[in-house]
Amino acid sequence: MERPQHVDGPEPADLDHRRGDDAADAEAGLAAAFLVEVMGEDVAAAFFARFGPVMAQACRQAEDLAHGLRAEDEPETELPARRVRRTGTPWGDLPWGNLPPEDRTRIDRLAERIGRGEACAPVIVMMRRTAADPQPYDLISGADEFVALVDVMGRATVPVRVVPPVPPETLSLFDDPEA
Repeated sequence: MERPQHVDGPEPADLDHRRGDDAADAEAGLAAAFLVEVMGEDVAAAFFARFGPVMAQACRQAEDLAHGLRAEDEPETELPARRVRRTGTPWGDLPWGNLPPEDRTRIDRLAERIGRGEACAPVIVMMRRTAADPQPYDLISGADEFVALVDVMGRATVPVRVVPPVPPETLSLFDDPEA
């Protein structure tokens, strides 16, 4: 795949991350050019016309979906729940008792089913900090399962699939060859 070009010219985007707002503008320009190149002009225009108002949320969900799909073939393992940051829950670190009643009811029912032996899908986590950090993993998906296992059932460990790191050759698609 060719490197994305600036949307306003033929030169590759400059990715000098040290230039503050200019660097952010360059990154946004590179991302925009990449999306238009991959989607095509007409599809991109229709896509942003339709989903523009929810684009920030759509990007977060697309990232989580991509990570979840990348984790599907990873082996299931157990992690101490205390090592997982609850970034993937709509409630953050809100105490169990303060969750909305409809959420508590749904999660209580899930915990009951798990307690009766129903299989529990592993939660998806991604290491975003160093292993020395007390909470190096972020919860990507499986918030209900995580809360059911930890807050309702009192489990100290949770079944997880860890999202693998993005391969360097994939990241290099966005490198500036002149840097």
